[in-house]
Amino acid sequence: MAIDTQTLKSLELFSELDSEELERTAKLIHPMRVMEGEVLALRREPAQMFYMIMKGNFMVSFKEGKAFTLHQRGDIMGWSTIVTPFRYTGTIVALTDGEVLAINGDEFKVLIQGDASIGEKIMNRINPIIAERVPYFSREAREARKELLEA
Repeated sequence: MAIDTQTLKSLELFSELDSEELERTAKLIHPMRVMEGEVLALRREPAQMFYMIMKGNFMVSFKEGKAFTLHQRGDIMGWSTIVTPFRYTGTIVALTDGEVLAINGDEFKVLIQGDASIGEKIMNRINPIIAERVPYFSREAREARKELLEA
């Protein structure tokens, strides 16, 4: 079941996309129900899915006991699917039953890299989120990410 473009437009991540860009993006997105306790991503595993919260509460936990919760409609999880080294930096667990929009990471990368307009608009929304969350990563993860980006 595909997601409608009006729903996408209402999410901050996609708010700058025009109608054609929204249609292309909507084809990649799949609504998904999650159950309390369900693990959506494991730290250090290859990042395969990108998620946007529609409903529910989720915890993202990191090495060294750091964690935060996300619960706002449109909050994103799993951005490591489109940012090197393409491994999850945290473990994502559903704290309640909920709903997310899921995008296959490989398909999302192709969309972002294949269309400069879409890529710029989406990355301009994601980059501040990454910057805000960097303090939660372990020093080891920050250094590994830095080394990969400088290589």
